Amino acid sequence: MNIKEIFKSYIKKKDYAGGITREEVKNRAQVEKIWKLSSNENILGPSPMAQKAIADCIQNLHEYDFRDDHQLKNAICESYPSLTSENIVTANSGIEALELITRGFLKPGLECIISHPTFVAYESMIENEGAKVVNIPLNPDDYTLEIEKILAAVNDKTRLVFVTNPNNPTGTYTNKKRIDYLINNLPDDVIVVYDEVYFHFADAFDFPRAYDYIKENKNVIGVHSFSKAYGLAGIRLGYAFSTPEIAEYLGNIKRPFIINTMTMIGGIAALKDTGHLEKTKDLIRTEKKWLYKEFDKLGIMYWPSQANFIFIHSKINLANFIDGMLNEGIMIRPCNKFGAPNGARITIGNREANTALIKAISNVYKNR
Repeated sequence: MNIKEIFKSYIKKKDYAGGITREEVKNRAQVEKIWKLSSNENILGPSPMAQKAIADCIQNLHEYDFRDDHQLKNAICESYPSLTSENIVTANSGIEALELITRGFLKPGLECIISHPTFVAYESMIENEGAKVVNIPLNPDDYTLEIEKILAAVNDKTRLVFVTNPNNPTGTYTNKKRIDYLINNLPDDVIVVYDEVYFHFADAFDFPRAYDYIKENKNVIGVHSFSKAYGLAGIRLGYAFSTPEIAEYLGNIKRPFIINTMTMIGGIAALKDTGHLEKTKDLIRTEKKWLYKEFDKLGIMYWPSQANFIFIHSKINLANFIDGMLNEGIMIRPCNKFGAPNGARITIGNREANTALIKAISNVYKNR
């Protein structure tokens, strides 16, 4: 028997990968300074308190410092008093939290609804469980969810509906009235996976939060990450939260000792450093407005964002635009694989980075 005959047929090669690294760009950029504005990282870096806590724990890495994750859960509850430890399932990144959810609720013969353009990794997680991906594209004008079309696509095979709010890669959001309608009209055996990892940057008055539904005992699972506002992308930490019943079920899927010591300690310290978090949010708020004005001057089509990035449509061929920006030392993310053929996602940086960005776009368009 060929070994491939025992492979699961629905697990196939995936073409998704994260954005390119700074090292990959160094040899091709025509400038000395390279700005990485492609992965929605925090340009201020991690919390100083988190850095110190991680450095201080290194000498004890030969020991198991934590029997479980209760200290991290308690720290999360202190930062978000609306949550209790019974609501929380910790994980190595928001992606792993999403994977726990798909493992827990999907299998061959079932379906999951997503809405392009959106986070590419959703599809691989769904397909790795043998389930079918049902794509109900976002409204092409404002990139909001098509609620009625999603509800029409739900059938007895549907188990999950992914809602990304604010959406990645567009930064747009679907308001509370519309999300209310979706959740209140779904069958009792369908769960909304509410991916709100960029919620720290949302300031719209009608932006809906996952816990608003969870406290009403709705079938909703929220997902948070430490990779964005907390500046801890490299330590891979996130969590899901839901009703105690759903959270307990997901917790039973986890393996023991799932989070390493440095990650646990760094995450706890980052949650306590509220000053760094507010500094990050203030920077994004200020620089976002500045970039809007500069984009308007250049005639760039963009969508107002509730996240720490801005989605634009390129005036020229997307591949040529991305290549031109890399030559200028600016890394941004092409969104063709997200389901946006001529879209690009640009992380909001500090004023120096954003000034370099505007100069680079201007140069690329002049030389097209």
